[in-house]
Amino acid sequence: MLESLKQQILTADDIGIIILLVILAVLCSGSLYGIFRFFHRSRIIDDTPTSKIRSAHQGFVELEGDGRLMKGTPIVSPLSGQHCLWYSFKIEHKVKEYDIGPSNNYALTNSSWETINSGVSDNLFLLADETGICVVDPEGAVITPSFSKTWYGSKAFNATDAASASAALSLARFIGSNDYRYSEKRIDVGEPLYILGRFKTIGGRREKLDKKGEVRDLLTKWKNRPDFLLAGFDENGDGEIDMDEWQKVIVKAEQQVEKSFGERLVQPEIHTVSRPIDSRRPFIISVESQQAIAGKYRWYSRGSIVGFFFGGITFAWVVGIRFMS
Repeated sequence: MLESLKQQILTADDIGIIILLVILAVLCSGSLYGIFRFFHRSRIIDDTPTSKIRSAHQGFVELEGDGRLMKGTPIVSPLSGQHCLWYSFKIEHKVKEYDIGPSNNYALTNSSWETINSGVSDNLFLLADETGICVVDPEGAVITPSFSKTWYGSKAFNATDAASASAALSLARFIGSNDYRYSEKRIDVGEPLYILGRFKTIGGRREKLDKKGEVRDLLTKWKNRPDFLLAGFDENGDGEIDMDEWQKVIVKAEQQVEKSFGERLVQPEIHTVSRPIDSRRPFIISVESQQAIAGKYRWYSRGSIVGFFFGGITFAWVVGIRFMS
């Protein structure tokens, strides 16, 4: 077999060899990136201690608890119509290509799936442990769901209509058509969750208040409203904000921020967890345990090591045969 491959490499055109070497180089570089990325994530999961919601520090934390819905309008998965904490869905249509055969009959030559509708939930939900409740913003998280299913049907339907979804699923079972493919992932209500992300408390005396930052943001907002500045601070009526008037704008912004701080300090604490500001830190929401997730990333790292050595050895072998023999 190796001799056959060697002959193919020796007789292949230059463009084919270049394309092969580029593919192998991409495999090596991607695998090298994966080795460090997945190992880094497994170490973060292993080294970050699990915190309780009531006593968690502000910043990057690891939490465990049960998932709950917030009060108000429930989160409903579009395809199955089930109440859940999070969902993603996709509807695909099979695109078929035909050619005219020898007997002037149309023959199927190729088919592929085209996405016609998809979506991901970004609704907030709750995480509860024995010490408190935390609001979870799932946007940007790497999510391991509790439910994942793909099925087929004979018709497209409005993805926001759960009744149509049920009808399409029933039709697929009885007719057996597969022109449409439906995929759904969910985290169901009440599932035990593992979350690694940025913990922040809003309101109460635990909230970290950044006066300079909030004054800066408020001034930026006011700069984008020149009519507001002129109406409130242009004392000499020349249509511009001079240095003296700008100092008064700053004083007003500081007073407004201090008033906001005072109001927030007496408000009840609201704990939140969301995507970390530092992109090197992962945001994970999973129904799997900490040990299972860390183990999965270690296996991904080992697989990347195999890919790196396979790509590197093959690259060197092809170069040696084609250019150095």
